[in-house]
Amino acid sequence: MKEDRKPFMSLDVDVDDEKLEKLAATKGVGVLVKPEANGAGEGAEAKRKAPTPANGATPRSRMKTVNLELPDYVWTDLKIRAAKEQVSLRHIVMTALRDFGVEIAESDMVQDGRRMR
Repeated sequence: MKEDRKPFMSLDVDVDDEKLEKLAATKGVGVLVKPEANGAGEGAEAKRKAPTPANGATPRSRMKTVNLELPDYVWTDLKIRAAKEQVSLRHIVMTALRDFGVEIAESDMVQDGRRMR
């Protein structure tokens, strides 16, 4: 027989928006910005001025995915390096690209994206 579980804690309907905004800022949650209603081109303007997280990094909506095939020994070496440095594979690859001369903003050099969630 299953033991009785406590019911979910009810949410307070009088949530303090300021506290939520501070918590979101500390967790790196992006801010929603309502575009100005200036008539023509407001959609394009909103796309150009995409909201950025509090830490200044590029928002996920503007990230692009790269799918590439690597030999298994290269993949293993990259994963081992990431594990030794305790960073993500993405960080290892972006560090290598930066060393190759690709300009990458410091705010986008997140060591582990899971820590930002």
